Amino acid sequence: MQMKEEQYISVKTFCERHGIGESFVRSMYEYEILHIHFEQEGGKLHLEDLPLLEKMVRLHNELDINPEGIQAIYHLLGQVESLQQEVAALKRRLNALK
Repeated sequence: MQMKEEQYISVKTFCERHGIGESFVRSMYEYEILHIHFEQEGGKLHLEDLPLLEKMVRLHNELDINPEGIQAIYHLLGQVESLQQEVAALKRRLNALK
């Protein structure tokens, strides 16, 4: 299965452009925060994952948060989003009963 090159960026290119080590990106993969597609020439990131990874890089660089802390923040943000969706669904059900 051939991946379309325009939909991916190499881990190496991302790291060079953002001044971050490849080990940081690998740790985000190991903590299941993002996906890396591994090929013979190295890892590739899907362009859709870049905003999330850029956010994690900012947390790391600007707030000096380590990968373990970023993992905790990522999971808490996921829980908040889930609760917001649940509240919205409950509001819709409540409005339907009126």
